[in-house]
Amino acid sequence: MAKVPQGIDQRQLTMVARRVLLDGLTALERHLDAITVVGAQAVYLRTPNAAVRNAPFTSDGDLSIDPLLLGDRPLLDETLRAAGFTLRKENEPGLWERSEVIGDQIVPVELDLLIPETLSPRNGRRSARVPPHGAMSARWIPGLEVAAVDHSPMRVTSLEPGDPREIVVNVAGPAALLVAKAFKIRDRLADAATRPDRLADKDAGDILRIMMTIPAGQVATTFAALREDPRVGYVAAQGVVLLRELFGRGSSPGVGMAVDALRGDVPEVRVRALARAFIAKAC
Repeated sequence: MAKVPQGIDQRQLTMVARRVLLDGLTALERHLDAITVVGAQAVYLRTPNAAVRNAPFTSDGDLSIDPLLLGDRPLLDETLRAAGFTLRKENEPGLWERSEVIGDQIVPVELDLLIPETLSPRNGRRSARVPPHGAMSARWIPGLEVAAVDHSPMRVTSLEPGDPREIVVNVAGPAALLVAKAFKIRDRLADAATRPDRLADKDAGDILRIMMTIPAGQVATTFAALREDPRVGYVAAQGVVLLRELFGRGSSPGVGMAVDALRGDVPEVRVRALARAFIAKAC
């Protein structure tokens, strides 16, 4: 669910998405060593002090799984079904959801199980095959590889009053998030002519949140190490190239998307200058 459904309060949706994330992590507790939180949930966990007036929001949760660390039991699909999750569509691997009441509506909230494309033992058309787990359990995605290395444990808490839950789990680091978002934007731009609904300015806005919060020098140091990593170095290098193409100039396509995402909140001139300066130093 890329956009907020009509009539749904954005803040409530974000709180419920965190609840669903925590429920999913609790259900998958025996696999936590193999799991890294990625996507918007990870961006907001890493950038709590971003100087953006608009409250962060997300409508789902994304979990990247390292197949090298994934145990055989419990089975991913059986575990999620037992926790009340179902596949969004029977032919869409890895895209799980659970119906939640938000206001006076019933809304499906997604929890996606994702495996980095080049780390997956065997790939179907969209499914990541990690036996003995079911063929529909997880989905392969390009660009998530870096999160298998660039991550660290964080305490993920509920956003709802009265819910004291907290879970310590690996969360993708800034470099991994930048690479993953760059791959996603690249793919969405490539499909924009036929599937314009999949292109969301918010992804570029999330990249700017990272640029506003994390020192570029820190990211540069991380990238230097990642490019030498035998498992993820190639994808890290690809990600750096994509970031330069999408955000390296004031007129780059990703910068334009970020301007639109942050319009009315962050001045356009600042967005364009920050992106150019950050990429010049970090990449």
